[in-house]
Amino acid sequence: MDVTFINSGALSRAHYSLVRKVESAQSPQAADQIHLSEIDGIRRHFAVGGISLKECREKLIMLLYCSMNLTHVNPGGLAFALPQAVNLAEMGETLLDKQIGLVFCTEVMPPNHELQLMLVNTIRKDLESSSTARVCLALSTLIQMPNDEVIPAVQSHLQSLFMHKSISVRRRAYLAYHSLLRNDPSRLTPLEDAVVLRIQRTLPTIDPCAMAAAIKLNSVDSINDEVNALLPVVWQRPDRQSQSLTLLVLRALRKAKLSMPNVGIVLDIIKRTSGPPVQVVLLREAFLLLSSVSAETIHECQMQQSLSPVACIRHLLTSKDVNDQYLFVSCLDCLSPTHWAGTLPGTIAVLDEWEVQKVMKLLDSHDRLVRKITLRVLQAVDSSLVETYSTQLLHNFPAGLTLSDKGEYVSRLLDVGELQYRNDGEQYASYLKDLFSVAEGDTQGRTEDMSVLEVGVEMILTHIQEFDITSRISCVTALAVPVTESDVRIGPTLMVVISALVCEYCGKIATSPTALLQGMASRLVSYGVTVQHACLLSMLRMSAECDQIPHTVPKLVTEISQFSGKRIRNSPSAVCGLSPGSPPRASLSPRQLRYEAYGTPQAVPSLRHLLSPRRNESTIPSTGSRTRSSSRVSERGMSSELARTITPGELTIAAARDPLQDLPELDHVRKANSPPNEDLASRVDLISLDTVFSEVPVASPNPVPDFEEVWDAMEHSNLRGWCESSMDNVVRLLQSLQHSMRVIADRTMLRSIFVPVRLTGELKVLVIASPNSPLVEPKTSEEESCLWRLRCDDLELRTTIKRLLEDI
Repeated sequence: MDVTFINSGALSRAHYSLVRKVESAQSPQAADQIHLSEIDGIRRHFAVGGISLKECREKLIMLLYCSMNLTHVNPGGLAFALPQAVNLAEMGETLLDKQIGLVFCTEVMPPNHELQLMLVNTIRKDLESSSTARVCLALSTLIQMPNDEVIPAVQSHLQSLFMHKSISVRRRAYLAYHSLLRNDPSRLTPLEDAVVLRIQRTLPTIDPCAMAAAIKLNSVDSINDEVNALLPVVWQRPDRQSQSLTLLVLRALRKAKLSMPNVGIVLDIIKRTSGPPVQVVLLREAFLLLSSVSAETIHECQMQQSLSPVACIRHLLTSKDVNDQYLFVSCLDCLSPTHWAGTLPGTIAVLDEWEVQKVMKLLDSHDRLVRKITLRVLQAVDSSLVETYSTQLLHNFPAGLTLSDKGEYVSRLLDVGELQYRNDGEQYASYLKDLFSVAEGDTQGRTEDMSVLEVGVEMILTHIQEFDITSRISCVTALAVPVTESDVRIGPTLMVVISALVCEYCGKIATSPTALLQGMASRLVSYGVTVQHACLLSMLRMSAECDQIPHTVPKLVTEISQFSGKRIRNSPSAVCGLSPGSPPRASLSPRQLRYEAYGTPQAVPSLRHLLSPRRNESTIPSTGSRTRSSSRVSERGMSSELARTITPGELTIAAARDPLQDLPELDHVRKANSPPNEDLASRVDLISLDTVFSEVPVASPNPVPDFEEVWDAMEHSNLRGWCESSMDNVVRLLQSLQHSMRVIADRTMLRSIFVPVRLTGELKVLVIASPNSPLVEPKTSEEESCLWRLRCDDLELRTTIKRLLEDI
């Protein structure tokens, strides 16, 4: 950012500096870390208190900036700043202060939040203000953040604002009243009466506010009658406002029921606006209104006036302007084919044969939207036309296309498939397999040499998300089955699609996760590095559903990692159980909790030694599993203990156990009589693989529930998932629940103080909120992501934690 501070519009130097750092970040991940660091700093600043209203306003704007610009990480909510925002909205001396406080509450505060009660008095006072700006600000808040608790306090004030002299106030008053009481139609009567009265009083002109409210109240017969009565009045006006007022009425009638006499007026509007010069907005709105009228009514009016709406716009078909072509097919799409295609006995086709051929040629338009609407029009006329077009495209698939041309050709075929199989997931999956068997078949070359068609991946995944859940699962199942069949060829584009879908629906489809894991592993060698990486991520997700990973999978992953470069070798799949040397899955037995067979640990001092008081080491039993040679420590030097940087997650966990200011002398600040060559490795705090918690006899003044016992007691309340964030952030998010929390690392587990070392491997978190305390067990990888398992008998708390982890 080359803009100076004076010209930047930043609120302060801190705001300017934050934006500069974010825009100078080398990657989205680095920018996210800057945002999260700033959010943490503001959280600490608010916790201290004593900030001015001006500073509070600046901090709230910076919080909104950070939260809206995060790309991959959710900050876990900004609820900590809501009290300051409410206070700013109440105590703000300027309109800007109030606006920032209310906007922050609107963006951050969940529905029916307890702090909304604190805003009731503020909103009520602003509604009574003589300042139009303050009244509009309060009304906008009610529209965007309706709350049942505020209705008794503001209902009478809103009714008095229905006749306010300001059009801005009236519009917002109508919409605010509807937003608050729309769930109780019986209480909307004052608003309905006010709208009808306003329409009658303003004739022959029209109040736009009343029209906006009429659109919201389209199910009320009295309002529909009044709006229908307006159409002939405004259409016959000779002044320049006729078109704009007619447009308002047409938009209101689109939500209401058009009366029979007004259908003829709409046909007259089409006739008068289609001739040169074309009045595009009115013409398009009139056709949209006809789409809500029955075919019989339109046909009767056509016979009475001897007028066809399609005949009025046929001249647009021969235009070279793509906008005119779009206007023609979009208007055609609003009408039933019975009005113009001659599909019913006794009806005559409006378009000539050459004009029909012109419509067919629009399938080759360079504008995708024109092509899609044309397909929809032809599908309504005769579905066999679209099937024939699809077959011709597929059979004539050209060879030797560039990547962009191939993507364009495939996107046309995908548009056809979306139209034909919009509600049938299994048939759509079959269509995709047929399409890519040609687009990425044997005649196109080797799969490892092909590039992924990104436009195809995006279109397919977007369309599948539009299915209902049953169709989605059937579609994913049909696509995933060929992965388990070794004789079926799957191209790179379709494999990326399958990998993405399997990640989301692995536990819901009928195909065995183990079979999918084996099938995908056996196909890795057939793809390039990009597709291999996507497959490995999907395999990692599937491994969470497998009781045991087949022995062939690690072997295949190792072979791939040897030839695919650093990107695959550093994949989280190679860290979390898909490559040889990775620890086997931990089994939770009723009496004993066994831990994974990690390699020889490095002698890195844990946070517990850096932050805990100096202990009398003679009181801590020394076992064979915890005794190490001091020679290894002498090689590293005692300076490593002081030089190691403590991560934010470690400080968070330590702070959750005891206040940092209450900690006594640090362990590395030694007395003169302390032995200088103390064996650091003896303080690594590792337990043996067969050691249970009770075998670590460390006294604790405040005993906590045993993790193993609580875990086993809730074996029927299991949840698991994957989050794109490190365990540091997971622990920080869990701490935001404001419950007592105990953290157990796989290498540092004591009964009373649970502090992880470098937060690698497994971590176990016990959130003590009720007798049904939840337990979370995240397992991290090298790429700042982790697999988590959750057990909690409290349904509400379990749902809260699950959403918190899934939103990261």
